[in-house]
Amino acid sequence: MIINAYSKSVYNIALNFIADRDMASDITQDIFIKVFGNIGKYKEEKNFTSWLFKISRNYCIDYWRKNRKHLQTVEVDEQISQESPTPEDEVIRQSEIRNFRQKILQLDPELRIFLTMRDILNLSYHEIAERFSIPEGTVKSRINRARLKLTELIYRGEAKHGLS
Repeated sequence: MIINAYSKSVYNIALNFIADRDMASDITQDIFIKVFGNIGKYKEEKNFTSWLFKISRNYCIDYWRKNRKHLQTVEVDEQISQESPTPEDEVIRQSEIRNFRQKILQLDPELRIFLTMRDILNLSYHEIAERFSIPEGTVKSRINRARLKLTELIYRGEAKHGLS
């Protein structure tokens, strides 16, 4: 029941840290193994979802730190459809998407997960704060720092290539 109820959320956390579908799937399985191995440590007075997401986040951070160099070069193969683009348009669009994803992957994983949960998964600040058992102000601060850092990375890249 736990896997059925939470596997998609845990997978999304892993995918946002790792940006590779196969690895995120493997990591999701590892997280659930870790959860079941530590189920005796869960205190019923705490929110189970928060406990699970904290384990997921910590596992992903540890995994990312151990595999940082490899993970920063992983290409995400997801295609975004567009109405009848020309081949040139599609090449440019895919290049821009790859560039944006690379910039997101350059963010600290701690910032990246909060930005993803807010701006991609559309979770409220309150929902994110509940999931990680942290104050809402902390969530807002981390999302703001992530957005500022992402903007800096994007503009630094454009300036480097002579774009403005």
